[in-house]
Amino acid sequence: MTRDGGLPVLTLRRLNRATLARQLLLRRARLDVVDAIERVAALQAQWAPSPYVALWSRLAGFTRERLWSAIERHTVIRARLMRGTLHLVSARDFYAFAVATQDTQRAAWNRIQIARGVESERVATLAAAFARTPRPKKDVIAHLRENLGDVFNERFNWLLWRYVSAHADLVSAPPGGHWGYGGTDAPYVAARHWIGSGRRPAEDAAVERLIRRCLGAFGPATLADICKFTGQVPARIRPVLDRLAPDLRRFADEQGRALFDLPRAPRPKAEVHVPVRFLPRYDEVLIAYQHRDRVIAPRHRPAIYAKNGIIEATLLVDGFVTGTWDLAASREQALLRIRPFEKLAPPD
Repeated sequence: MTRDGGLPVLTLRRLNRATLARQLLLRRARLDVVDAIERVAALQAQWAPSPYVALWSRLAGFTRERLWSAIERHTVIRARLMRGTLHLVSARDFYAFAVATQDTQRAAWNRIQIARGVESERVATLAAAFARTPRPKKDVIAHLRENLGDVFNERFNWLLWRYVSAHADLVSAPPGGHWGYGGTDAPYVAARHWIGSGRRPAEDAAVERLIRRCLGAFGPATLADICKFTGQVPARIRPVLDRLAPDLRRFADEQGRALFDLPRAPRPKAEVHVPVRFLPRYDEVLIAYQHRDRVIAPRHRPAIYAKNGIIEATLLVDGFVTGTWDLAASREQALLRIRPFEKLAPPD
């Protein structure tokens, strides 16, 4: 089936199956943790257990120790990236993702700080040198104030921290990223000292890599979807996407929206069987799309996307969100509570 414009049309179920295939949710994959994270682009890490549950649903034989070991070896990095939220990404992807997502943050903070006489390069140099080893956020800020004086002052410390961490490429260090760590005061360290290799690429190259990762993990995707995942405005994404266009496949969805995709990425048939899957809070599948019908029906969204910003842990049946779940645990037992939105059929 094609649209008047000649683009092949992908039905909602085809798009659903494509997403599940990219996200390793059709069948559990036998992959190294770092390779798996690159395949799915990134893992949301706002809720400490989320990346662990996400990988358990996606990888055969996954254990918590596999991810924690990668974090301790610095091959998986925890940092504020897409949309300014905490993610786990591979060390190989970190610098490209940082340039593509943090440069807009840098520009915003610069307008505030430069007007007050703060030199951004000096801030970056001082912070990165001080955070050669993991340091608490408050110590980094105190060090900067000690060296820069009253000019480096801000009533809202979180604004100041965003400015500093974006300029100095500061990343979260253990115990940040541990399954059981629920605090907000994890130490931070300069990526240049923590990762040990790699460097910040040119902006266009960084945005291109982020777009390719996005399409590989969430394609076929619209321009609006790419902007949603990356947290960037169309004016920043469109020129790079246009340059990539000759190397991409194009489709349309049933509403006629143009979709972009990598040429060799999987696009399974609509009839492909999908096992039941448990997704954690804030799973990227529920955030990365502007058009979310491919994973969740509009009538179910109020139960998933809370007004306080929490995105609930969800149950997928036949590839679509069909309920929520949580875990009530004590020393003696753990109880998995499932709350389907509708009565489940016996095979489910």
